[in-house]
Amino acid sequence: MNFTVEPHVGALPIRFGMTPSEVAAVAGPATSILPGAMGGTAESRPNIMIGYTEGNTVYEINCHVGTSLIYQGVDLLSIENPIQFLRQYDPNPILWVGFVVFLELGIQLYGFHDSDESQKAISLILKDSISEYVDDFVPFDS
Repeated sequence: MNFTVEPHVGALPIRFGMTPSEVAAVAGPATSILPGAMGGTAESRPNIMIGYTEGNTVYEINCHVGTSLIYQGVDLLSIENPIQFLRQYDPNPILWVGFVVFLELGIQLYGFHDSDESQKAISLILKDSISEYVDDFVPFDS
């Protein structure tokens, strides 16, 4: 499936705030449902995981290699250095618990800064979903 990044809105056609039934209508049924963070659940689909709040609305969209995730006409999961590319739009990413986070874009990258191919994924997040951890943020310099 192809997704288009709309910062702080979602990976279209999936939008933050959608319910599981709304997501299923645009992305098909979940292959599994697990307990998730924020008191909610997490639904799996091929190469994608959707995180729901306790109120059962989307707060995170996690895309793995094999998914087309387009931002500004570029597939973020297919280019060699998405960190460098995204710095054009948010020049001050942070490092937080091993993730490179572009807060202004609502984008988190896993496995790109340490070349761990098996961990490569990109999540779209609501900025407020990690704001309580601001004291743990450090500038990302690489």
